[in-house]
Amino acid sequence: MSDPSLALQGAIITMLKNDPGVAALIGARVYDEVPAPVPPATVTFPYITIGPCHVLGNDTEDCGDGSEVNQQIDVWTRLVGDPEAKRIAAAVRTALKSYPTLAGFDVSVVEFVDEQFLRDPDGKTRHAAMTFRYLITHTS
Repeated sequence: MSDPSLALQGAIITMLKNDPGVAALIGARVYDEVPAPVPPATVTFPYITIGPCHVLGNDTEDCGDGSEVNQQIDVWTRLVGDPEAKRIAAAVRTALKSYPTLAGFDVSVVEFVDEQFLRDPDGKTRHAAMTFRYLITHTS
């Protein structure tokens, strides 16, 4: 049995990179891990990262092997205040409303759970931490 969170992660990255609303705000800067900048350059803000993931078993007699995947999506910006982070977070919510296509899996629930807007300790970076919930059943 393969891990549904891996398939989901790839689908989320593709959905965010291909969404016109997200792309208008951040370009194609959606990362699993932010690439290291070449000195003396710095990382280009704003961007999105795929954050921590929590997978719970959700097996049933009727549907078979299933998982509940709670995936965090992180928005990073350096503009003063939260407006840019909130605009990008709204675009992410819109982009991730649709059901992703996952090879070997059926997705039965896509649900926005919460978001939190934070100031990072560096005093420069704003951070939106968003959580999405997916119910996924193995088809093969």
